[in-house]
Amino acid sequence: MTQPQVKYNDAWEMIPLEFVDDAIEFLDMRLQTTHPLRQYKLLPIAKCWRKDKYLIEEEKNTDKLWCLDLEKKRRVKGRTCYYFKLIESQDELDGILEQDYRNWVQHMKEIGSWSE
Repeated sequence: MTQPQVKYNDAWEMIPLEFVDDAIEFLDMRLQTTHPLRQYKLLPIAKCWRKDKYLIEEEKNTDKLWCLDLEKKRRVKGRTCYYFKLIESQDELDGILEQDYRNWVQHMKEIGSWSE
């Protein structure tokens, strides 16, 4: 499996290299000590607009890409942790990005910043 490629849109932005260390520190403080993603050295590559939702890959070159959402939780092995999902395909990633883009468009319409 090759890692899906992020097709950025208005809802998702790349994390600039000068802010990656801050993002890593932020996630290190937020992730539960028993969170399954702690077994990896993580590199956040994108952040969803107005959310604590990230696309994360391993620092070493692997094909793993996760979506980590600090606004949702799930149970893993009897423990509650922040929601995460290994992205298995390009279609799956595109669906996540598209849904967040639709949410962004709806928000912009509601505040009057978007008109078609």
